[in-house]
Amino acid sequence: MTPTSLNVLVTGAAGGMCRGINARLAEAGHTVLCADLNLEAAQAAADQITAADGSAHPFELDVTSDDSVERLLAEVQESVGDIQALVNAAGILDRKYLADHEGGSFERAIDINLNGPFRMIRAFAPQLVEQGWGRIINISSIAGTTGYHYPSYAASKAGLSNLTRSLLVDFWGTGVTVNSVCPGVVDTSMVIQEVRDQVKRKVPTEQIVQPEEIGAMITFLLSEDAKNINGADLVIDGGATQVFSLFDR
Repeated sequence: MTPTSLNVLVTGAAGGMCRGINARLAEAGHTVLCADLNLEAAQAAADQITAADGSAHPFELDVTSDDSVERLLAEVQESVGDIQALVNAAGILDRKYLADHEGGSFERAIDINLNGPFRMIRAFAPQLVEQGWGRIINISSIAGTTGYHYPSYAASKAGLSNLTRSLLVDFWGTGVTVNSVCPGVVDTSMVIQEVRDQVKRKVPTEQIVQPEEIGAMITFLLSEDAKNINGADLVIDGGATQVFSLFDR
């Protein structure tokens, strides 16, 4: 049976999308563990939740570092205890075409967007399995399905969605489910004006996705009603994937 109040660890918690995710989680009565590369930003994200009478704790995290992930695991255990859900939302959109990549920039995007969630899942999986209940939610993207102009982003998100499907074997019969949420264009500061201007032409609903909608989907995945949703890529894109053209710039 799903616990009514969860400790939910969110990586990249200070980002624009995560502000909507954090708010919806807190509104549902969950404690949000805000982990971010910038500790001050993580504190600000936690403060925003507590100011609205929610429960939150800030943590510093570099998802590209095994040491940082292990340190976070110890800090969470000491200050909060076990988590019941992990939301892997830390990521970057590297706006580079093939010829623009140099100096390990492609590898850096893969390390943050794909290896980072893998590190987090590997570290926190034992406690989720031991509890006999848990939720892992990876923030992927429709770019992982359709391809995208920026190969590092598309490749990393395709890998993340496939990692989600592949982990089902590891969590078979444990009570832990693993899913991906795949947004289209989300209303954050990362979205350049050129993309915003294309929404009416490229998105059948003619609407940009709001961060709170992503939070609502995640909150649903934590509920008892979602207990048999497992290994899924849940798309929130206004229908963009159905009409997407990679070469229509």
